[in-house]
Amino acid sequence: MKQRTTIVLVVIALLVGGLVALDHYKGVSTEEAEARSNRLVDFHTKDVTSLKIELTNRVFMLVKTGELWQIKQPLDVRANANTVNSILDDLEFAERTRTITPKELKGMKLAEFGLEKPRVRATLQTKKGPIEISVGSETPTKDALYIQVQGSKNVLVGPKTVYERLDQKLDDLRDRVVLDFLPATATRLEIKSADRVIELAKSASTTNAGSLWMLTRPLSVRADPNKASQLLADLSELRVQDFVSEDPKDLHTYQLDEPEREITVWTGESGKTLLLGHAPTNDATKVYAKLKSADSIFTVPAATAQKFNVQANDLRDAHVLRFAEDAVHEIDVIRGTSKISLVRTGMAWSITEPVAVLAELSRADGLLNDLANLTATQFVADVATDLDKYGLAAPTATVSLMGTGTNVLAQLLVGAIDTSNAVRFVKRADEPFVYGVTTNIDEWLPPNYLSLRSRRLVDLTADGITQLSVEKKSGKTVVERGADKKWHLVEPSQGVLDDDSLEHAVNEFAQLRAEDFVREGRDNLAEYGLDQPDATITASVGDKQYAVAIGKAKNTDYRYALWSDPPLVMTIWTGQANTLMKDIAKSPAPAPAASEASTNAPPLLSTNAAPPLVSTNVAPSATNAIPTPAPAPASSP
Repeated sequence: MKQRTTIVLVVIALLVGGLVALDHYKGVSTEEAEARSNRLVDFHTKDVTSLKIELTNRVFMLVKTGELWQIKQPLDVRANANTVNSILDDLEFAERTRTITPKELKGMKLAEFGLEKPRVRATLQTKKGPIEISVGSETPTKDALYIQVQGSKNVLVGPKTVYERLDQKLDDLRDRVVLDFLPATATRLEIKSADRVIELAKSASTTNAGSLWMLTRPLSVRADPNKASQLLADLSELRVQDFVSEDPKDLHTYQLDEPEREITVWTGESGKTLLLGHAPTNDATKVYAKLKSADSIFTVPAATAQKFNVQANDLRDAHVLRFAEDAVHEIDVIRGTSKISLVRTGMAWSITEPVAVLAELSRADGLLNDLANLTATQFVADVATDLDKYGLAAPTATVSLMGTGTNVLAQLLVGAIDTSNAVRFVKRADEPFVYGVTTNIDEWLPPNYLSLRSRRLVDLTADGITQLSVEKKSGKTVVERGADKKWHLVEPSQGVLDDDSLEHAVNEFAQLRAEDFVREGRDNLAEYGLDQPDATITASVGDKQYAVAIGKAKNTDYRYALWSDPPLVMTIWTGQANTLMKDIAKSPAPAPAASEASTNAPPLLSTNAAPPLVSTNVAPSATNAIPTPAPAPASSP
């Protein structure tokens, strides 16, 4: 008995599973099937290959090729695919509210429902065959329509939107896209007017900003890729406002036999030409237009048409140096006989000439960015035969951008300033053109390697400093880190360490950065207050010594300072200077009188105090010595 029950359950499970699988295989759920049973007609929009709409006074025939729709009647013109698909979608999902069966129709005629001569008949050609829908009159309640599908004797009651969607005018069905193309696929653009021809062509080269465009007429020069892309976008987005005429004889009537402008866009070897004419006499916001290959005359927005009234210089690339920043591995700046070389390794920059030292990342990246953004404010000369005239025969500076190996990405020649002091003349080595750029190029083009040098003076850590000396006009303090990692006072022999001030001074020295470098060497230090500095701070790290002397204030925010090796005059933040110059030890308090002192009181000495020691400092070499602060003047007796 149990075995029989098990068999029955297995059979039921298999039947249910089979039904589910069949339902899934057919791709129609029970709910979907029920919804489809309530629709006026059963079809899928994507399966429709043609649509014929017969109204009482007009007929439209539309045919689908691929994803595109074409009107074949009354004109052979492009249809608006979105509009046609929207009509079909509404028909596909339209639902009936009632079905009147033949039994209920007995003794009645189709004319009573407006179906003998329907107000509209739609014929859909699908993969399964044709479907014809007739739309009759309104129901007595005026809120629905009588509808019949050919081959069925039923009369259906459906929504009024069915008629509203089929009751189209030709202009509503037409595609209003003037030129159907994708800007990204365009390879050439020609703008022809009575007095000039401008031609743009896409270059095979690309940058990180995208494809490069060249002006090929009236001169061969780099085009602004953004402006070229914008023109193509404007052209692809151009829409018909009004359809005016389909008669080829009207070409003269609307003055399009001699258009103001002809615009031709190529995608590969295929070109499409748009003719742009004058504005209607009663509406300056539009201009007449037509495709050269079609009869239709229409209007388009005058504002968009005006964008194609351009001069060649309007489309030129104002960027003097167009390059991919991530492709640059070396920057060379030559001024006279001096040369600065910057080399990039990963994300870091190093100076390799005239000295080998790390570069300040923000300054190096800033230089590259400034070069990339160098923009011409004037196109001075298209062919410069006399470079002396612009100071370019012997340029004041030459900047070379190098890629991998010996590949020169771009080379800039910097010339003289014009007589009005408005622009500085520059030129690319690989072009004949002279550009005028703003004179602020002098502010960011490095005058020497110091402007690019790392502001971090030396790579130190606070824990690595073993001795610190602070020498001021009032005296000298030397502290030393013992084997116990604690600081001990070496000079003077008596005193109390100020632990906070010492810690801050050590940390500040380890992190010392220049705000700006003024110059190299030790000449003429008096003008910076560095011949007799307010303080000299020396730090020992192993067997090396580093020293900085603090000079006079440059302003309220910065003070002059002198770094020891190599000798560099620089500015540092006033707060840094104050921290470095702060007293790191205090004199011991005087001992109390014997009569007042307790015989059991401990000696008043710092636990950090050390017995007098002879300083183990190694004096800096004469070439790297920092000036010693002048002793304080003796007080008068």
